[in-house]
Amino acid sequence: MCIYGAIPKFFKPRSIPLALKSKVESEIDRLIDNNILTPVNYSEWATPIVPILKPDGTVRICGDFKITINPVLEGTEYPLPKIEHLYANISGSKYFSKIDLKDAYQQMVIKESDRKYTTINTHKGLFSYTRNPFGIKSSAGEFQKAMEISTTGLEGIGIFQDDIIVAGKTVEEHNNRLKKLLNVLSEVGLRVKQNKCSFLKNSIEYLGHKNR
Repeated sequence: MCIYGAIPKFFKPRSIPLALKSKVESEIDRLIDNNILTPVNYSEWATPIVPILKPDGTVRICGDFKITINPVLEGTEYPLPKIEHLYANISGSKYFSKIDLKDAYQQMVIKESDRKYTTINTHKGLFSYTRNPFGIKSSAGEFQKAMEISTTGLEGIGIFQDDIIVAGKTVEEHNNRLKKLLNVLSEVGLRVKQNKCSFLKNSIEYLGHKNR
């Protein structure tokens, strides 16, 4: 993270709706258990959280970084790919698989010297992130860049954040490409969300578009 000479900003924790309080506490505990959050006793920086209720009834904890580090975060944001360019990579294919990564951003480790900037303030205390959190403006671009670098040289794939499509004109070609992709993901320590993946389909929906 490029933050030079910025005056630290410290915000008190926001009130959490009673209906979400236990869910927020469970998510904080899960993030600690998975070494994504770590408790801190003191921080010059502190960002309040915004809990977002997900369809499965759990919550996603996002820091409201737009009022703390986002305005002073320097550097150029990495551009996200255009959908038409992604589809150009798989044109003419007949077999498709879609891979969804688990806790995508939060699989990227933050340098220890930068973790102070990510400190969140909650009703359970202060916590800093050891891995990329939701809400930081550079997170999407940095993750996209890392994914594209990791998969350089792989053919028949499209990557948009944590959504990956693999395609081939034959079953054999598709399977070979899928195997190479999964090997790369394993090598860099990325995990897939199996219940959100689809394999070897004749048509598939990707980024809101039906591919046939």
